[in-house]
Amino acid sequence: MVSFNRVILAGNLTRDPELRFTQSGTPVCGFGLAVNRVFSKNEEVDFFNVSAWRELGETVANYKKKGDPILVEGRLQYRTWEAQDGSKRSAVDVVADNIQFLGGRADSDDGASSGGGGGQARRGGGRGGQREEVEINETDFEDIPF
Repeated sequence: MVSFNRVILAGNLTRDPELRFTQSGTPVCGFGLAVNRVFSKNEEVDFFNVSAWRELGETVANYKKKGDPILVEGRLQYRTWEAQDGSKRSAVDVVADNIQFLGGRADSDDGASSGGGGGQARRGGGRGGQREEVEINETDFEDIPF
């Protein structure tokens, strides 16, 4: 039997990302994502809970805030728990594997916004959405033998 569990969502954060740590010290960031869905002349909004682990979660917590647009790639995870009143609860959440920071908002007043260029963060490392500007001197190309 073939199984495939992959989801790609683009939307805006519904709340500031919340960074927590497991008992073993592993960082996990939780945030909400609002995704607009347009059909015919109607528009509806779907809301998703997303968790990002380790460096990916730390990057989101450090650079994003409520209202910022992002793209999330990941998988769906079903979880169940027992509430304080004894009732059984369940939910389907998105566990992020890759997050792309989309264009920043024009009214942003801090340096944490990704600006118009966006940035990228991947689970298990990456550059945390930071790009380094490099000065190029064209005279350096004269020594290339081709």
